Amino acid sequence: MTWQAFYATYELRSPLHIGYHKVGNVQRTRYYIPARNLWGAVTEALTHRGFATDVLGSQRPDDYLEVGNWVKEHCVFGYWFIEEHGTLLAPTYQNGQLCYGPYPAADFERRYLNALVTTALDPSATSAQDGSLHEVEFIAPYASDGTRTRIGGYLFLDEAAQAHLGTEQAWGSWLETLQVGGERRYGFGRLCCLKFQTIETAQERYNLHGERPLVNIRASEPILAHTPAKDLIRGRGMIEPLVGRQTDTKSDAFGRKLTRATVCWVPGTLVEDTEWFEIGCEGMWRKTNRSNNSHKESVSYGNIV
Repeated sequence: MTWQAFYATYELRSPLHIGYHKVGNVQRTRYYIPARNLWGAVTEALTHRGFATDVLGSQRPDDYLEVGNWVKEHCVFGYWFIEEHGTLLAPTYQNGQLCYGPYPAADFERRYLNALVTTALDPSATSAQDGSLHEVEFIAPYASDGTRTRIGGYLFLDEAAQAHLGTEQAWGSWLETLQVGGERRYGFGRLCCLKFQTIETAQERYNLHGERPLVNIRASEPILAHTPAKDLIRGRGMIEPLVGRQTDTKSDAFGRKLTRATVCWVPGTLVEDTEWFEIGCEGMWRKTNRSNNSHKESVSYGNIV
């Protein structure tokens, strides 16, 4: 199987909250969009726009399961990061300090994060309901200097996906707008596509011939996705248990089913040895010894090519 690499840039049109963890009353957000969130957003957008019936021949226009399985099989997403002046603000450690692009974490937060405080009302007392005050942190649609926030990242399509989504016109037709992350009922997470381009060749990075795309990370470079700690890579960074919510068709069980926790190195971790990773169906990177060097085709990351 041969994959083709693409790069997409979206403009953030409303606050973006990617659920992370809770600190007191504050619902923290991740500072990037994981691949699993992108898979869900693309599945939702394609289903709403008739992909199940028009392309897959399903009898059900709302066949989320079939569309989701098709996206998972034929599309591979990298993690997407804030894009500024042609550079992805991906996490990495510089001089022992966590940075996002050129910004130390604290400067990045001042530039791109904000929060919304809300509470439920008690109708009987016409006042705030006890214990309902909470604060939702989000990536702001405008940076502190007033410029629109952009989100960018890589994705990979196989031959089947390229036939339907592999041009700027086709991608824009189906996926011009996306809604990603949490708090969507309040209008959060709206993205509008600005650019979708094919990535041909650049510095050595990816192998696009095989069942899944492979990415090569050299010693002292950061991984840009969650990677299971059990893979025993030697890294310098943080680890966390990664858990996701699964959709259930029963309305009373929506979001209650959790995935099995996987202890992972987090994006930004620096590897101590040059490694090849396979990009999994939900975007997680897994260490592999398969580099397929005889069929190598590659693109760069960090700066947009």
